[in-house]
Amino acid sequence: MSREAQLVESAVAVFRKRLEEAVVSLRLAEDALAFCDAEREVSALAREFATELTQGALQSIADDDARVVAALERVKERARERGIEMRRVGRRKTVLRTLSGQEVDVVVDYAVGRPRGRGPKTSKRGPQGTGVYPVLDQLGIVGRATPALRLLVARSVCEANSVSSARELLAMGGVDIGHKAALRLTYEVTNDALWARADAVAKLAEGVDDGPFAGRRVVATIDGGRLQVRTRVGGRPKKGGRKRFVTEWREPKVLTIYVLGEDGRRDRRVASVIDGTLGDADAAFELLLYHLRRMGAHKAVELTVVGDAASWIWKRAPELRETLKLEEERFQEVIDYFHVVQRLAEFSKSQGWTDEYRAGWYATQKRRLKAGDIEGIEAVFKQIRKRLPKELKKQVEYFSTHRERLRYAEFRRRGLPIGSGAVESSVRRVVNLRLKGSSTFWTEEHAEGVLHLRAQAKSGRWRELEETVLAVTGWRPTARLRRASGRAA
Repeated sequence: MSREAQLVESAVAVFRKRLEEAVVSLRLAEDALAFCDAEREVSALAREFATELTQGALQSIADDDARVVAALERVKERARERGIEMRRVGRRKTVLRTLSGQEVDVVVDYAVGRPRGRGPKTSKRGPQGTGVYPVLDQLGIVGRATPALRLLVARSVCEANSVSSARELLAMGGVDIGHKAALRLTYEVTNDALWARADAVAKLAEGVDDGPFAGRRVVATIDGGRLQVRTRVGGRPKKGGRKRFVTEWREPKVLTIYVLGEDGRRDRRVASVIDGTLGDADAAFELLLYHLRRMGAHKAVELTVVGDAASWIWKRAPELRETLKLEEERFQEVIDYFHVVQRLAEFSKSQGWTDEYRAGWYATQKRRLKAGDIEGIEAVFKQIRKRLPKELKKQVEYFSTHRERLRYAEFRRRGLPIGSGAVESSVRRVVNLRLKGSSTFWTEEHAEGVLHLRAQAKSGRWRELEETVLAVTGWRPTARLRRASGRAA
């Protein structure tokens, strides 16, 4: 009998009687409550069974010397790049938590390292130290949790409206995890995700010619949201030991990229791209360029950029087109129609006109806007400006500056979107429903990480995120710094 078969038979033997009793309770249930309790008992036993199998498989791998040697060599290769020499120091028992939420003990080889060469003593090691379990590292087990559990907790924390809600949902599935542990596992995933994204952005210098957006009509929309970040400051801790911090509102920039179908509507058969950053405008457009390149949008039939009238968007749009090497006829800029309508409405309310005159004036300008008669609207503002030149100068400049971005009749004729509803929906779902709150404060790094993970979940690209994260998950050696004249170098 193979080792795998022995593991299964051993686990089945332990749980057979309990499973039989649970199934009897399930079959004999005569009301909803009894059936519900019996079903939960069967599910709990299944999780215990899975835990036993996982623990047995892990221990079997840890006892396989060939696997240990191969895993140690991978660790040594990584460590050599940082000037660290690794060596086995024996086997240790460690406690791990599996996807079922239960803890298991595994006895596994441990390796430690030290900087190469001889010399004076070294300073305190980095946050990850120089010790590692090579086999566990090979399997993506970090933070004393299996990768499947870590990803489950991270998604739950990012999807739920609070950590407490996430823990309650996890507990219903049998994963009982503390508040701090849930955050720790989530931030381990966000750190790897942001590291992988930054690395990919830096490395992708050219577009992917056969990306899923190649040969399609693509729309890229970008907008800002609001959330509060906190920054630690000095001073005595508050009563209860809480450290002092200051808060400020920040504008995370969210982007949404999607494909248009033949009918001019969003093609929902192709998953959209949603992402965001707390970085500045340049960082937001760098992220937008990265996603357009990796999805093959540089080979799109047409790329349309939609946004509000924020100057940071339209100052960078021409450079985006040039970088993607798109001809002018394949690139279109559109200002959200509803932002312009709101602008006209607010202006009409500020003039002290009668309700009847204001309604007529507003309806006339709205018809002109929908028809793409921007010159007509400009002429109206120029006439009014003769009476109020300072107040109305910015209105004339607005319409003259964005004239070609407001040709809504032409956009609709070509089947192009005239609104930025897609990105506004993304801002609401990704930022407002999780990150924004009057008493919710984030560190900038954690806000960026949760924003990125939640965006992947809401765009239906969580599996893609998992593959990206697990490809980079693992021990990263931190070399100890040598001391010079009694001080750390």
